[in-house]
Amino acid sequence: MTKTVHFSRTNILYSPLPWSSSPGASTSSLPPSPAATALPQLADSPSATAIPSPTHDERTDRDFPSPAPVVYSLWGPPVVPFVSPRKGHIPIQGRTQIHSLLAFAPFAPPAVDHDLSHPLRAITPQLTPSFFNPATYPALPALTVLCRHLAWPIAVFPSQLTGFVSVLDVFMSVHTSLRLAACRAEYDTLPSGDVRRGVDYAYFRRCGLLTDEEERTMEALQGVKRVDFLEGKTRFLGLSGPMEGEHVWELNVA
Repeated sequence: MTKTVHFSRTNILYSPLPWSSSPGASTSSLPPSPAATALPQLADSPSATAIPSPTHDERTDRDFPSPAPVVYSLWGPPVVPFVSPRKGHIPIQGRTQIHSLLAFAPFAPPAVDHDLSHPLRAITPQLTPSFFNPATYPALPALTVLCRHLAWPIAVFPSQLTGFVSVLDVFMSVHTSLRLAACRAEYDTLPSGDVRRGVDYAYFRRCGLLTDEEERTMEALQGVKRVDFLEGKTRFLGLSGPMEGEHVWELNVA
């Protein structure tokens, strides 16, 4: 049976054509997705700031360095930094350090086992008091997270009146940003048909994994989301950096 999607009459957001759709299928857009649900014991996470997508050339030509981070933990001294297999250098000890729960470790599994396509509440069994620690040392009032698979930065702000970004704030902000519906302009920045098919496939697969029929239908009607731009690379591997400033970090996924 040919895969089809339903469309609203208002052409605001983009929903993909199925890769096996019949000729003449409609291309329209769907209402935006609902705001991401925060963990029940926390205040609502801040909404992701809408940032215009760069052009195709700006996105594909940008070279994101990926230095491995110096890691800190409140339970001990900074961990000896990892060597990045992509860049092969060790960051300077005096630079901002990332919490061990967020650190990218090229040769070890991530400290937090999380699929970014799943609801944020999926990490609840792993929550410890350490998630409320500062995400960096020294603590910072805001962070910017970049990902080589995405065309926009993710802004991270404190969700509590602490004045600093916590470990959990990073997960909340990344989740909120990735759950936003993608607009047509963002989709048009994709460089090739293969990549676009990969995004469409990720959309259909994400919706298809929902076992409840009503929930699956509602999710499909919300169209492509930014998480689909990861093309199925949704396992959280950690943050590396800092990059263009002490507050800028790279999100690694697989």
